Amino acid sequence: MFKAPEPIDAKKRDQMIEAVAQRVQQFGMLVPAIFFLEMNKPLSYIGAQAMHFFSPIIGVLFPTFEDYAYFLEDRENVELLIQKLESLSEQEEEARRQAKKEKQLKKQAKRASLLDEAQQMDKDLPSQ
Repeated sequence: MFKAPEPIDAKKRDQMIEAVAQRVQQFGMLVPAIFFLEMNKPLSYIGAQAMHFFSPIIGVLFPTFEDYAYFLEDRENVELLIQKLESLSEQEEEARRQAKKEKQLKKQAKRASLLDEAQQMDKDLPSQ
C-alpha cells in the first residue's frame, strides 16, 4: 500500500550536497549559508523531525522533501555541506584574487608602455 522512503545512501547524499551547494553559489549566498548552517547545526535533527511530520502534506508538492529530511537527520551531512560551501567560497575568493592580480598587471603594463612612449617622444624632440 504505502511504502515509506528509506534513508539516503552516500551517492544520493553527495548528489544532494552538490546540488544544494551549486544552487547556493548561483545565488551568491555562500557566506550567509555557511553562517546559517554553523549556527543551526545543533538544531538540524529537530528540523528534520519537523520535516518528517509535514512530509505527507508537503511531499505531494515536493517529491524530494523526505530525502532532505533524512539528509538533515545526520549532523555529519550538514558538516559535509558546510565543507563543500567553504571550498566553493575559497575557490571564488581565489578567482577574485587572480582577476585582481591580472587587472593590476595590465594596468602596470599600460603605464609602462605610456612611459616608454613619452620617453621616445622626448628623444624625438629637437634639442635646443
